[in-house]
Amino acid sequence: MTPEKRKARNRRLPPTTAPQPSDYDSDLPAISPPSNPFPPSTPRTNQQLNLSVIRRHLPTTVSILSIAPYAVIYTFSPAISQWEKSGIEGTLFTCVQTPDPSTGGERYSVVVLNRKGLNDFICPLEGEVDFEAGYIILRSKDEAGVDCVWGIWIFEEEEGSTRGMREENARIIRECAARVGQREDWGNGARRNEEDEQGTGGW
Repeated sequence: MTPEKRKARNRRLPPTTAPQPSDYDSDLPAISPPSNPFPPSTPRTNQQLNLSVIRRHLPTTVSILSIAPYAVIYTFSPAISQWEKSGIEGTLFTCVQTPDPSTGGERYSVVVLNRKGLNDFICPLEGEVDFEAGYIILRSKDEAGVDCVWGIWIFEEEEGSTRGMREENARIIRECAARVGQREDWGNGARRNEEDEQGTGGW
C-alpha cells in the first residue's frame, strides 16, 4: 500500500501591524533647528553708508559734517568773466579728514560725487571761502598746479527738506576753511619766531 499523503497545512504568519501616526508632537523625537553660521548683520545707518562711500574716493575721511543732495560745480572764466559748468554735479559732502601727517593740522575737504561722469570734485579747504550771489566760491589749484576759482551752486526749495541748505553748507564750509587758515597763520608765526631766534642767537 502506498503511504497516505498528508495534506499540507497553511502556515499563517502573525499579522504585522504598521505603526499608527500620532496626533501628539510629544511622541516625535525632538529635532533642534540647525544653527545659523551667519548671524544677521546689524543694519547700518545712512551716515555710516555715506561714510563708506566717501572713503572709496577720499580714504582719509573721518566724518561728514554736512550733505547737500544736489550741487553743481562751476568754474570761473576770466576771459569772459562768467561762470561755466564744469560737467560735475551730484551730492555734496563736507568732510573731516585725518590730521596733516607733517604738521598735525586739521584738514577738511568738499567732495561732490559726479552723476554725469567719472571725474569727481575733491577740493581741500585751504584758503578763503566766499558766498556771493548764491555761489560758494572756493580757490584752489588744479592737477597742473594752476590757480582755479570754483563756484558751488546748491539746489534748495523754498519749502521742504532742502530749505536753507545753501546757506547752511556755506556756513560750515567757511568755518572749516577758517580753522585751517588759523592753523596756518599760527604755524607761519611760529616758524618766523624760530627763525628770528636763530638769527639773534636766542635769548
